[in-house]
Amino acid sequence: MRDKIKLNSLAVELRRDWDLNPYSPIDLFSIVLSKLPDLTILFYPMSDNTSGMCIKNIDGINVNELKEMGNSKVKSSKDMFICINSNMSKGRQRFTLAHELYHLLFEDDKRDLIICETSNDDDSEIEANTFASYLIMTYEGLERYAKTNNLTEWSLEEIIRAEQYFQISHHAMLYRLKEHEFISLEECKELRSVQIGYSARINGFSDKLYVPSTKSEKYFSLGKYIRSVEKAFNDSKISSGKRDELLLDAFRSDLTYKFF
Repeated sequence: MRDKIKLNSLAVELRRDWDLNPYSPIDLFSIVLSKLPDLTILFYPMSDNTSGMCIKNIDGINVNELKEMGNSKVKSSKDMFICINSNMSKGRQRFTLAHELYHLLFEDDKRDLIICETSNDDDSEIEANTFASYLIMTYEGLERYAKTNNLTEWSLEEIIRAEQYFQISHHAMLYRLKEHEFISLEECKELRSVQIGYSARINGFSDKLYVPSTKSEKYFSLGKYIRSVEKAFNDSKISSGKRDELLLDAFRSDLTYKFF
């Protein structure tokens, strides 16, 4: 099992490979879609115990209808697929994306499908959780943030401020503060029980980080699938009706009905 030092090192190296500052917050979804052009991300409501799932090296895009396109290049591609539970908070969704990236990019796991349950505490899931935490907020990033802001005591307001800065979930932030010995175990337990959305609003911040996807975002998709459908249509490999059907299957009615 990889230790925390190694996992933080992997997170820092990935940031550097992607030309990202190891100390700063990152717009994870935009960066990932830019750096991994073969990735499709699906947002879908799942059970409370499931945070997400991923599929490695799909034999083409894993939708039966797309096989009708007859594109030989698709079969030899290295498509990747991540599904994120849209019932969870936006902060948790960012964490899940980083978690699934560990499975896809760094883990030597031969399974085609990896379903990640919140109750699963095997080595693979622990490593992925630790990596996700460090990718969103590296060890050095948190230490530098505390030093730059002269933080010797971490009030709830200061914790929320840091969460908003790094765009990290409340529970993940508390875990890291305890790990760095910025707060005690008792303080961590107490702070976990606060109504974090209300606390953010009363301190003048947005609560978007702490709430699930809106109704219009519960079913949604981003990434290669959309481009592949559009390319097949532009190359006259599918009809406009088929294009709309495939996009609707991917919960993108905004692209079929030209909503703006």
